[in-house]
Amino acid sequence: MKTSTETALDSRGRIRQSVRLSGRLFISASKQNLDCIVTNLSAGGAGMWCADAPPPDTAVVLYVDGFGRFPATVTHSGNDEMGVQFQSPEAGRRQLEVSLAAFVQAGMKTVTRLRRSARAIVASPLDHFTAADGRHACEVLDISLQGASLKTSQRPPIGAVVHLGRTRSWVVRHHDAGIGVQFLQHPAN
Repeated sequence: MKTSTETALDSRGRIRQSVRLSGRLFISASKQNLDCIVTNLSAGGAGMWCADAPPPDTAVVLYVDGFGRFPATVTHSGNDEMGVQFQSPEAGRRQLEVSLAAFVQAGMKTVTRLRRSARAIVASPLDHFTAADGRHACEVLDISLQGASLKTSQRPPIGAVVHLGRTRSWVVRHHDAGIGVQFLQHPAN
């Protein structure tokens, strides 16, 4: 599993940073908005998880929480994964490179099971989570500002987006009793 501090070069030689950020995809032709999870980001484009991803060559606008809005073209899609190439002017790309570098430099930790906040065992009224395939019973075993451990018989795949109440999360691990989720965060956190 890649971490948020790993980098690679994209096809245009720009540094591609592995991240987990909330985003929204606006499909220009159909005026449709889709929630997405941006999984990697460079000044030239982004990779993401997005249910019902549009086909290649579709014109879109990607809104990345904390980074801004980027006109783009879909380069590939399938199995709820997709990539886009930004159509931003060079000045906009340079600004994104600066912002991305500052984001990483400011202490972005790995997106695995690292705990930045104390976990608390609490009585929680939450008794279910919602995944792409529907609503599933669960019990909150412990919770922190960054995530939670859920007792459940369901095992959505690692990386799957789930909703715990109104909070969007993604599955980061499976354990004997269920799953661990990390709440989707904004770069300012």
